[in-house]
Amino acid sequence: MEMLIMYAPAHTAIALAAKRMNPSASLIGLMVAAQGSELLWVIFNYLGIEHSTVDAGGMLHLEYLPYSHSLLTGIVGGVLLWALLRFVFERKDVATIFGWVFVSHIVLDVIQHEPNIQIAPWMPTPGIGLDLQSIPWLDFAIELAFCIACWAYYRGSLRLLTGFIAINIIDLPLMFAGDGAASPLASNAIILPTIVLVTIIAAWAVVYAFHKPRKRSVSATEEGNLNYERTDAHEHNP
Repeated sequence: MEMLIMYAPAHTAIALAAKRMNPSASLIGLMVAAQGSELLWVIFNYLGIEHSTVDAGGMLHLEYLPYSHSLLTGIVGGVLLWALLRFVFERKDVATIFGWVFVSHIVLDVIQHEPNIQIAPWMPTPGIGLDLQSIPWLDFAIELAFCIACWAYYRGSLRLLTGFIAINIIDLPLMFAGDGAASPLASNAIILPTIVLVTIIAAWAVVYAFHKPRKRSVSATEEGNLNYERTDAHEHNP
């Protein structure tokens, strides 16, 4: 029995790729945008607006998350974030990338979730979700490959790659939890959102700590050209 919850590394990796596409965008801001729906889910669970259930076999289901994780919420949230940055803060240079990053969360969750994502909050059916997480090894392999692809696109350091691998491995107990493992969550509604919030913050911390791109090596020819340009500039500017 796998615990059907959401994993932070892949969403955080999206922010890293977006940072490469638009270097002027704040990495911290992009990471928050990428987890916008998840942060809403945490807040709504703390407030009792959304909730999860544990069935008789100890299987956890994110049964009710229509406000934080509907397709409409993802799209409208992205549009509102774009409009806020574009017209209120006058940051036309980053508005579009932030809007797309917000929307990306629901797109990734449609691939991973069981069919519990609604089209709109007031439409309980049909539920959407490809249920990738029901095949834990495949889920782990695809999420790790996705993180590595984003890391490679970003041209990240080896320390960042190691960090991504580590935080994906840390999620393994959640993916492969045994029968009845979710039973303790049935008696305390704040355990699950707290676990998810901690994993989000941990992923943010790893990426921010090691996000500096690896330095591009300079060939001998390039180095020679640079030295020549410096010498030539010095000779013409005594």
